[in-house]
Amino acid sequence: MIYGPGRSLFKAAGRFRVDLPLPTLKRTRQDIGMLGCGQFAFSTMGYFLHRAFGPRIAACHDPDVRARDSFARARKVSVRCDSADALLARPELRTVYIASNHASHASYAAAALARGLDVYVEKPIAVTHAQLVDLLAARQRSSGRLFAGYNRPFSGAIRDLRKELRVDRAGGITLQCFVSGHQLGPDHWYRRPEEGTRVCGNIGHWLDLAVHMFRWRGLPDVLDISIAWASNEEPDDNVSIAITSDKADVVSIVLTSRCEPFEGINETISFQHADTICKIDDFRSMTLWQGPRLVRRRYWPKDVGHRRAILQPYEADAPRDWHEVELSTLLMLHITDMVRDRQRTSRFSFADQWKRVSNDIAAQTT
Repeated sequence: MIYGPGRSLFKAAGRFRVDLPLPTLKRTRQDIGMLGCGQFAFSTMGYFLHRAFGPRIAACHDPDVRARDSFARARKVSVRCDSADALLARPELRTVYIASNHASHASYAAAALARGLDVYVEKPIAVTHAQLVDLLAARQRSSGRLFAGYNRPFSGAIRDLRKELRVDRAGGITLQCFVSGHQLGPDHWYRRPEEGTRVCGNIGHWLDLAVHMFRWRGLPDVLDISIAWASNEEPDDNVSIAITSDKADVVSIVLTSRCEPFEGINETISFQHADTICKIDDFRSMTLWQGPRLVRRRYWPKDVGHRRAILQPYEADAPRDWHEVELSTLLMLHITDMVRDRQRTSRFSFADQWKRVSNDIAAQTT
């Protein structure tokens, strides 16, 4: 009832690691590589790539051999690589999809770009400032294109809101995101220090959405950020992030995980700007008011934007402005440092942080 029969079957098959008999009349050359063969690669990337192209994945790699082999069997992948280097060296590849652990995203993406490949890298694109500099420097040197897996801006509700919105260049934006996330045990790989905390693993999605919405009107520069968390032992969980800007914007992001959401991550998004008030309920419905005008939309299957995001390398009208991703990553890394340092308040400047990154990239490329 949420995702439709096809996607639901893929999700179940991914959990049980079983093959699905998926006949297709589509015949295309196999030129995609898959780095990381976990649940997201199986049930989301694999689903939308198969629907669009049939069995187009030529090679795959995952350090977990069982995950790699079960993915290869289910997706009819002919080459199972023992290392990321072996996969990137495959001469038939044109595009590489990266869905590995977060700390490896930037290095894998930079290595693929160095070979001139197009790269789709899941969020986050980097978990440290140094990784971001290395990745953006590799992008500058490469003939390949780089795409990111931040999917909310590609969702039907956000796209419809943008079409309906009457922008006031001098007006502020209010955005509230209430997110019920998965419970993560102390041994979950998100908890490893090198993986960037849940700020990189989860909260980056809604920080990226905020930057995307800011740019509809014009990006602010200075942000004042305050964070409140329920436990000093886990400052990245059951946490509230409040942001105000020099353009009178107010953003609130709450991530709560006090119980496991049976239907997966659930989010409620409220937005107000100029004469528009909008409420998005878990990307299954949207209600929008503009004065006396009322618009209601339903989205079935649930549309969080994965299809359009994943197919960015192949759809001319799909790619978003890459600079948004760079800016949202800078904000995400700043808040990650705040959480790690148990720093409850801070000031952030897009201009200052972009200048810093640009200088570091220039130093690396000269």
